[in-house]
Amino acid sequence: MQKCSIGALGLAFLILGCSESGGDGSSVDWTKGRGSAACHDWQEGYCQLVKDCAGTAISTCADQVQTLACATDAVASNCAAQFAKGSCGSLNSGGGCSPLEVVDAAVAVHACNDYLTAVCTHNATCGSAVDVATCVATLQGSLSCAKAIGAKLNYETCMQEIGALSCSGTIPPGCTQLIYVSQ
Repeated sequence: MQKCSIGALGLAFLILGCSESGGDGSSVDWTKGRGSAACHDWQEGYCQLVKDCAGTAISTCADQVQTLACATDAVASNCAAQFAKGSCGSLNSGGGCSPLEVVDAAVAVHACNDYLTAVCTHNATCGSAVDVATCVATLQGSLSCAKAIGAKLNYETCMQEIGALSCSGTIPPGCTQLIYVSQ
């Protein structure tokens, strides 16, 4: 199992996603991100400011930030308004608007646990001598679900693909790095 890591995800700039035409040649559909419309506004505003302040491509930012669900609409809306003012300082941890301060990690933790359970259930169904609980505990050593903060946008599709795998099949490559964790 591999994990995607967003290390300084809120300690400085989170290099994550944005909206419509990013001005950097990218085109991001902000409605496809995780969370509510207010969360999408936060995602877009965050990525635009990361682009303006750190020079990171909006599409690069969007690929990561859109995996995050916001804890509340009120915080997301407040932060989107702060981002609209264009202050690079509003990206930093401690200001209440960095990804680690806005994210609803419970959503990602649940997705991570479901992902590991699906993989282990597939293995057990296909004759693994290791039971599901032991398998999940072992995989938690390399992918700590307690630190999960986001699930890639193809998560639901991958979960269906894993559930439909034959015993001779392998987990599709696009389904091996589904979970983002903080460090």
